Amino acid sequence: MKRTRAAFPAHQRNFHEEDRMKKMHLTAALLILQVGWTLSAQEMSFGSCQVFGQVFGIDPLVGDMLVKSPSADIGGLRFDRTTAFARASLNASSAAPARITPPDVNNGDLICARATKEHDSVIMDGSRVLVASRREIQEQQKANLAQWAKSGAWGSVVKVDQEGRFILERTLPGRTTGNMLVETSRLTRFRRYPAGLAHLTDATAAPTAHIRVGDKLYVRGESSADGAAMKAKVILLDGFQALTATIDSLDALAETVTVHELSSEKPIEVRIRPSDLFLLNPGLDAAQNETSESPHGRKLQTLDFGDLQAGDSVVVVGKLDDSSGRMKGIALIADFGEVTPKQTGRQVSWKLGSMKLDLP
Repeated sequence: MKRTRAAFPAHQRNFHEEDRMKKMHLTAALLILQVGWTLSAQEMSFGSCQVFGQVFGIDPLVGDMLVKSPSADIGGLRFDRTTAFARASLNASSAAPARITPPDVNNGDLICARATKEHDSVIMDGSRVLVASRREIQEQQKANLAQWAKSGAWGSVVKVDQEGRFILERTLPGRTTGNMLVETSRLTRFRRYPAGLAHLTDATAAPTAHIRVGDKLYVRGESSADGAAMKAKVILLDGFQALTATIDSLDALAETVTVHELSSEKPIEVRIRPSDLFLLNPGLDAAQNETSESPHGRKLQTLDFGDLQAGDSVVVVGKLDDSSGRMKGIALIADFGEVTPKQTGRQVSWKLGSMKLDLP
């Protein structure tokens, strides 16, 4: 007997309909790219990868994938049985990347792909695809930022001497307070941001004499083993600070990101412009949209709200209003790891180690 569509239960019909619509949308997007865009492989290149970015949609059966690069370009990647998929070892393991299959790739994962040949189209045929699980990235981000935060301190100045030292009263985990001796030198960079809508690169140098009792400062440098003292490398003045946090939600239209601070779990609503969202450049080569440098770290590349997800852990630089729990952000910085070529030439490794960020 011929089975009609009405013979399927309602929940099965809804599932098949949703699956069919997803495939239609993915196919339509690829067709639009193929007809309406042309982009050389060199322009698509990102560091050691010809295609780098976030998986925006994948159809393992058809062999098509949409990839969104940090520069906001969306490209297509075709694959078949000859395409090699492997899982990136983000923890710097020396073991070879584990082989995986296309169904193991999820929306939100990040990929580094090489093509079989140079194309004049934004749609490329993949030969090797290295996949970084978004869940593993988020776990590693949180661990890395917990270590990065140990080299920073935020608080109020309670004493200043004539030798370039001051005492900073800071809040410790558990909401207790403690004092830290901060030592400055001729190598210490003092940074001040202009009032109003400042950007990360708007920082100007300021002399030590500007530090007064009662000032709220953020200090980064070399901390002593017991955390009671720090040799300052950079100091942010006028209430600006850098905090580490995990994203809870994003609202691109309102230009806000809700986070909770890693150390205190305190919820904070960050107002941030799209132009102030950054990514530590994942490759060794210059990126298309590099805008500024982290003086002794990796360069910064712009990204947009679509590159971020709830669960990502980031560094936020800005000025916090303690009474409202809101922050006016001048930079939100994410790290998805660093892709580097191996000595064998055509292979690459993808590591997400300690965060190499030095504030300008």
